[in-house]
Amino acid sequence: MENEEGLIKRIAAGEKEFFGELVLQHQDFIFNVVSRYVRLEEEARDITQEVFVKAYENIEKFRGDSKVSSWLYRIAYNLSMNWSERVKGRETQLDDGVAEAIPEEAGGADEAFDRQLVLARIMEVIEEIPLKYKVVIKLYYIEDKSYQEIADALGIPINTVKIQLLRAKELIRKKVDF
Repeated sequence: MENEEGLIKRIAAGEKEFFGELVLQHQDFIFNVVSRYVRLEEEARDITQEVFVKAYENIEKFRGDSKVSSWLYRIAYNLSMNWSERVKGRETQLDDGVAEAIPEEAGGADEAFDRQLVLARIMEVIEEIPLKYKVVIKLYYIEDKSYQEIADALGIPINTVKIQLLRAKELIRKKVDF
């Protein structure tokens, strides 16, 4: 199998038949990315397909400054955010990743129930905060991305990531009743 950079160059040079290989290498990753933001499986599959259509249409714009997976992630993120904006207001599901992040304490069902209530409230608040903060919070705490990975994925400076993360946490603290 050819390296990605060589594959991209060949596709951009007109050998479009190699694009299928690129799709096969990244389709599961991109579907997982889209699924983090788009909870409806059918919609997530459609957006995943749209990611590759956009990549195909814009293959010559890939400059090689980042990995192909980062470029595709950015397209997936943008399309997912566009979809989210269109369906704003729909109920969101509780993310299991956040549920696992809350440490369990001894003390039985009441404490577990209380933890679930707090978690549900935090997730509600996360869905209420501005999209740019919500995305940074999810990437950092749920997807366990570093500041640099978030900056690369979103195409923003690392200091902007830090500031948005700080502001997001402040917004969440203000809204969560503790």
